[in-house]
Amino acid sequence: MSARPTRPVRSTTNTIPKPAVVEPDSPKGKQGIPKREVASSMAKRGPILFKWLVVIMALCSEQWRIGVKRAANKYSNLEAMIVSKGIAGAEEVRDKGVKKLVRVVEQFDQLRGELSAFRAELAKLPTHPVVGVRGEVLTVQQLESRMAAVSALVTKETDEGSLKHRRVPRLLVRLIPFAVLLDLPILIYFVSEVFNVDWHALGQSVVPLLTSAVFGLLGTASIAVALHYAGRDLKGYKDERGHIALPKGQARVVPLTYLVLSILVAIGSGVTMAFRIMSDSSAAGNGSVAGAILGVFFAVIVMALNVVIWSVNYRDGSTQTDELDHHTRQLLPVRQGERRLEKTIGQAVSGLDRLRTSGAHIYDTTLAKMSDPLKAADQVILQARSYHQGCGIEAELVAASAEPVYGLLLPPKTVDTSVLDNLLQELQRPEDQRTHSAKAETEVEA
Repeated sequence: MSARPTRPVRSTTNTIPKPAVVEPDSPKGKQGIPKREVASSMAKRGPILFKWLVVIMALCSEQWRIGVKRAANKYSNLEAMIVSKGIAGAEEVRDKGVKKLVRVVEQFDQLRGELSAFRAELAKLPTHPVVGVRGEVLTVQQLESRMAAVSALVTKETDEGSLKHRRVPRLLVRLIPFAVLLDLPILIYFVSEVFNVDWHALGQSVVPLLTSAVFGLLGTASIAVALHYAGRDLKGYKDERGHIALPKGQARVVPLTYLVLSILVAIGSGVTMAFRIMSDSSAAGNGSVAGAILGVFFAVIVMALNVVIWSVNYRDGSTQTDELDHHTRQLLPVRQGERRLEKTIGQAVSGLDRLRTSGAHIYDTTLAKMSDPLKAADQVILQARSYHQGCGIEAELVAASAEPVYGLLLPPKTVDTSVLDNLLQELQRPEDQRTHSAKAETEVEA
């Protein structure tokens, strides 16, 4: 967002040329205000404003007492008092504007300090500590470098036709824990038959029921842990085609053990399901063929489910993709914090721009209002002079390009606006200059 262009500092030095020659004093007769105009002005019909009537009559009386012609750039005592009152009014307007601008600058400095803190926090994010895939402590920058290298390797091997890093659908990964829970009621029901749980009189068979529940929970947890752990561990032995490539020698023992145990767990679950169904079918008086067919069918279903559970863990990517997943989980809160900081910084920068605009508006409005009492004083003096003619028929007027805080007549009446100028400069100074100034002040204090 572009910063508001810096306003030039308004100088209070009079740059308007002074009148060259002043006419010498000379006698001047009395020139009064026509009674008709006094009456119409008292009736608020002009040409003199009712609030100015007494003052203009007093100015005329003063000129009668002076009794000599004055140059246009010379003020009488009463005229000087009116000008002084106009300057005091302008200064009062200036002081009110200073108070408003001070509040804006205070808000600006507070917001600027918060913005500096946010930017410093954002700059520290690359050094924020995170945990690596092997438990080591890394910085965000180091983790990003490692993540980029692993990601490049995965992309390269995948582009070359490798199936090692192939992922399974995320929906299937989320459904696997619920599929494992299906074994719990089935195993409890199977074990209850061994411990003779009477389902019609549970109050008399609490101990067998609790025993069945414990063994069912143990069997379910064992199946889930065995299939998940074995599948994830064997993932590290995948070749480029996605098959298990068992190493040679003693290194072959561990992965081979996990593979055999996985097969036994799947087959054991299927055999248990077949036995239970065939037993219940026989107890119900059904034929052995029907019970065998049904038992084999559900045994295949259970084994297929266990194979799917194992395969999801085995075929879902590789050790490299698991490392990328770990890095992503570590970087996610950092990235979220980074986005929050960037959003907050953007809001703070917009707030600074709004305060700059508000300060410039207060500055311009104050300068415009400061000229009102000065010009009002000049208008009173001009109208009085138009009647008494004590200083000639000419009037020295300020050029139209003069500063807005000047009056109408020469010599110009100036009001010190340095406080307003400095406050506006504080709002419009670039950030790099602010930082440099702050560093310089700190060095001087040190």
